[in-house]
Amino acid sequence: MAPNTLTQRLDELRSKQKKIDDVWKKTGNKPLLEFFVELIPRALNCERCSIFILDPEDDNVWLQCGTGLKEQQVRVPRAESLVGQVISTGQFQIDGDMENRVGAHEWVDMQTGFITRNVLCVPVSGLSQGKITGAIQVLNKRSFGKFTDDDHKTLEKLAAHIQMNIEHIYLRQQLAKLLEDTSKAVALLESRLS
Repeated sequence: MAPNTLTQRLDELRSKQKKIDDVWKKTGNKPLLEFFVELIPRALNCERCSIFILDPEDDNVWLQCGTGLKEQQVRVPRAESLVGQVISTGQFQIDGDMENRVGAHEWVDMQTGFITRNVLCVPVSGLSQGKITGAIQVLNKRSFGKFTDDDHKTLEKLAAHIQMNIEHIYLRQQLAKLLEDTSKAVALLESRLS
């Protein structure tokens, strides 16, 4: 394929991607995820819910949406956080003693002014690749209660309904990185050909 044709096709792809991104930014699946973030604390009688996405490029985990929080307000290393451990292992976690644990949650608590006492976190699997692409985390069972196995089962059922939306966000990140890398390669190729 001629370099001019490749450049033209890449520009067309960028233009289409920009249109999709613009529409996505206006609507996307954010209203649906925000609805789940509002519904889940009521269903599980807890204070907060957060939906996290794994960033495939830098191995961090970032907040897509959460109770009282903005998108990407929370970003933690996968290796140093409970939500990251859940994503890494694919296993849910219940921890009823977070106030006495050391970890990324302490920094997040300081940033948000929230105190994490207990947590339930479940992984969200992608359908197309079978990879864990995110997690749902709920915090602080009300009335100083503890999260139960029934809470875990309910949250996993909800995670199954959210998985396509989370995977779409995850794949969009990969596509954006691929387009960026392709643009750099084409620019380098063009500079060498000139």
